[in-house]
Amino acid sequence: MKLGSLARKLLGERFFPRAGRAYRSVFVDLRKVIATLPALPDGCHILDIGGGDGDVINLLLARFASARVTMIDLATNIGGSLSTTVADRVRVLPGLSLAAYAQQDAGPRPGAVIISDVIHHIPPAARPAFFGDLRNFVGDAPVKLIVKDVEPGHPLAWLGYMSDRLISGDPNVSLVSREEVSRLVRATFPKAAVRETALHQVNPPNYSLVFDLAG
Repeated sequence: MKLGSLARKLLGERFFPRAGRAYRSVFVDLRKVIATLPALPDGCHILDIGGGDGDVINLLLARFASARVTMIDLATNIGGSLSTTVADRVRVLPGLSLAAYAQQDAGPRPGAVIISDVIHHIPPAARPAFFGDLRNFVGDAPVKLIVKDVEPGHPLAWLGYMSDRLISGDPNVSLVSREEVSRLVRATFPKAAVRETALHQVNPPNYSLVFDLAG
């Protein structure tokens, strides 16, 4: 059993989210992640790919009061930390890949897509196909893509990498730089404009890149 799964079993669904939140705070300040994001349009529908426990969404929807979110994740136990104050604005779809979601979903098209701490869990050889699935889903629509990840080369980045390997039990984890993310997105969306938020300045080694996808 993975150490993370063992901790969930021992702590239970009541205490595990609190322990997970404290543990995550060693690596990233989620409030800074959200505070450094650009403004989103009123009523924006956000697709969160790899939504996890939902702590990011709690803060996101607190900032953007009219936004709504669809969370998808390959995992089946997602959204466990969603606050009751935002739950009515979140659709949670566990056990679903982006490709599968694109095939079956007839809901509102997203104005923004968030991929937070997901890319480094995708094997490098599979990353072009992942962004290809995203291209197939959004087409030529003007969508804002926000990618949050961890820049290699920092002690905390190495510690997070070891945590993913030993505690989360992910044998495929491979850190991805800002330059590599930009290259991957632009290989699939040649017209994408990119800008970096201030996250890496205020909470290194975390970074977030914002791409305006069109065509």
